[in-house]
Amino acid sequence: MADSAPTIDMAHTTEGKKKESTTYIVTLKKGVDKETHFAALRPHLFGSEIKDIFKHLDAYSGTFSEETLDFLRASDDVKMIEEDAETFSLFQNRELPRVQGGMPTEYPRVIITSIN
Repeated sequence: MADSAPTIDMAHTTEGKKKESTTYIVTLKKGVDKETHFAALRPHLFGSEIKDIFKHLDAYSGTFSEETLDFLRASDDVKMIEEDAETFSLFQNRELPRVQGGMPTEYPRVIITSIN
C-alpha cells in the first residue's frame, strides 16, 4: 500500500537562496542590566549591528563579527547565543486539526525526503 502523504525535498525548497548575513539572538542571564551590558559591548561592535532589543525579554538580536561573537561568548552576562533561523509553516491557510479531549484528533502528514 503506497503512502499518500505529500513529500517535500528540502534540498529543492531553498535552492537559489543565498543568506546575506547571519543574525544571532543573544539571551542575557536573568538580572543582567542591559544598559551596563551594552556599555561593555559597544567597544567590541566593529563590523557588527544590533538590530532588535526585545523589551520584555532578556535578549537582543543582531549581526555580529567573529570578534564580537568572541566577546559575547566570553561575557558572564550572556546565557546563550543562537543563530536566528527562518521558519516556515507547511500548513498555512489551513484550519487547525479538531481537538477532542485536549489532543488533536488528526495531524496532517508530511514526509521530508532529504535535507542538504
